[in-house]
Amino acid sequence: MPEPKSKKVDISASEFLVDKVSQYPGEISILALGPLTNLALAIKRDSSFVTKVKRIVILGGAFFSLGNINPAAEANIYGDPEAADIVFTSGANIDVVGINITTQVKLSDDDISELRQSAGKHAQFLCDISKFYRDWHVKSDGVYGIFLHDPVSFVVLVRPDLFTFKKGVVRVETQGLCVGHTLMDQGLKKWNSENPWTGYSPVSVVWSVNVDEVLKYIKDVLMTQ
Repeated sequence: MPEPKSKKVDISASEFLVDKVSQYPGEISILALGPLTNLALAIKRDSSFVTKVKRIVILGGAFFSLGNINPAAEANIYGDPEAADIVFTSGANIDVVGINITTQVKLSDDDISELRQSAGKHAQFLCDISKFYRDWHVKSDGVYGIFLHDPVSFVVLVRPDLFTFKKGVVRVETQGLCVGHTLMDQGLKKWNSENPWTGYSPVSVVWSVNVDEVLKYIKDVLMTQ
């Protein structure tokens, strides 16, 4: 990779997020593809962050399905469950896409070969660096291809019309056997008493995906740009 041409930023990631969202209130959307530590710190640093940020799309969680770090948890949420719980209960405008959705969309071996032969500017590089990822999927999941976790989350940001959503309060387990587990109250039952989900604002959880159209969108971007 070439040496970076820009200078490093001398403030923390959470400070940067707060500064930019304050500078452009209602204009900035954030795509969060890892543990939510910096977002939680931004919320703790400035409580108005949640009203100034336009939208947060989060790759994380496994809703009503198995995790990928263990049976209970998905890796990004497991990486900092306390931060995830802070973000999910913050009241920000949040769309969250779990691996129960992203694992429905994958590049098969044939798709990877097609990508390698395409005119995409970064196609060869992407295929080369994906070999380890593809081989790992064969070993861990028996899948001959690669799950498109991050690209699918990007499509949620730019083409939400290709998905359906359900709203509900999401909490994250921060202790015990199921640390990192994401559990959503869908609002299907009227509870007789208050519980840890009571009083928090709902988030939008991706519920279904148009697999063919999302895969087509991703392939078109990779093969033509």
